[in-house]
This record gives sequence, structure tokens and C-alpha cells, in this order.
Amino acid sequence: MLLTIDVGNSNIVIAVFEDNDMLESWRLHTDTNQTSDDWWLTVKALLENAALDPTDLEAAVLGSVAPRVGNAFSSMIVRYLNIQPLIVNARLPLKVDYKVDNPDEIGADRICNVVAARHLYDCPAVVIDLGTATTFDIIDAGGDFIGGVIAPGMETSAHYLISKAALLSAIEMKAPGTVIGKDSESNLQAGIVYGAVDQIDGILERIQAETGWEQMTVVITGGLARLLMAELRFEVLHDPDLTVKGLKLIYDLCG
Repeated sequence: MLLTIDVGNSNIVIAVFEDNDMLESWRLHTDTNQTSDDWWLTVKALLENAALDPTDLEAAVLGSVAPRVGNAFSSMIVRYLNIQPLIVNARLPLKVDYKVDNPDEIGADRICNVVAARHLYDCPAVVIDLGTATTFDIIDAGGDFIGGVIAPGMETSAHYLISKAALLSAIEMKAPGTVIGKDSESNLQAGIVYGAVDQIDGILERIQAETGWEQMTVVITGGLARLLMAELRFEVLHDPDLTVKGLKLIYDLCG
């Protein structure tokens, strides 16, 4: 079995694969105070609760954009599973041409998304990942990464706004149905949700105009994807497991 771990700034997604089948996956909160021993207790419990034997794990692949937490997971894998994990970075021989100024700046999650999209979907393509940041990864017809966009994430923006405005409080994250709100909650919902939707549609329109692509596949992933995709003008494909699928594919290519 293969253990895949995607460490983001807000969430961690752990999945277990056997051959090409994903047996289980879990989403955890990213806690920078957790040690490798703490993470092992969590991972071991998750595996055992799913009737998976940790000793059956034969390999591991790790992608991280949070170095401290990523290092803790790497140490955990070596210490408790006696496995040397494959660490995702732009220097792996993935047969992807990174047509950017400095490939080493590309986050591991974005590399995973590019690899997954070019293997699983038609190109040219744009991958939108809704996390702490909203990222757009742009892949040309040849399957190469030509650049992207990083914007503030919807929840990140909402939390910052609410924390700075004394008379605003946390809200349920949903589309209110009308853009003109009648109370503070629906005002916030309209601004946050439709603001994010129009941001995505607008950037996709700019990408299409800049590239000249009449047709492009748009894949959306991340925790809030299902909420936003119903509101978008662009036709999008929803793949909630895109990043861990990319981790699996990267291991197949380089493990």
C-alpha cells in the first residue's frame, strides 16, 4: 500500500492507495505545534479505525507547502514506518516543462495538480485549487506548466474581514441566492461567495483572452469547490481528490 500526504497551510489530506484504488482518505487541520510523534498517533489511529494495518504500508509520497509540518511528517514516516518518503519538488523527473522563471518556487500541491490534470484530463487546462489561497495552474496543449495565478482564498479573506470589523460576526458559508443582501449575514455571504465566483470567472476570461484558447478544460478542487462551481459561468469539472491523485501519479513516475 502507498501512503500519500498533502500538507497545506490550512489542511492536510492523507490517503492510502492499493494499486490504483484509493482505499481511504482523511482531511486534518494543519497544526504547526504537532510533533512527528503526535502525527503518528493520529495517523495510526486513522489507519486502524479503517481496518488498515500500518505494517502493510510499503511506500510513501509527501507534498508540503508548510515546511515545519512537512518535516514532522517526513520524520514520522522514517521513524515509525521505516520508509524513506518521496518528497515532491520541481526537480523530480516528471517530464513536465515548467515554463516559468524559477521552477523551485512552485508549491508541491501545484506540481501535484499539474501532473494529475495532464494525465487525467484534456489539455490545455486550468486547475483551480480553493484553499488558503485560490491558485490557478495553467497547462498548455502539450501538458506543460506555463504559469499561474495566486489570489487570496475565500475563507482567508472572509476570516480577515470579520476579524477586523467589530460589528461583523462569523457566518455560514453559502450562496444567499440574491446579490443584494437584506441583513448583515446575507450582505457578507453575497460579497464573499459572489466575489469569489466573479474573481474566478474573470480570471478564466483573462486566461482565455491571453492564451487565445477557444477551448480549455477547467478542473476545480479544494474544500469549497462544490459551493462555488454551481455559481460559475464557466463549465468546470470537480475533482476533490486531484492533489492526492497527483501524489500517486508522481510516485508511479519516480518512486
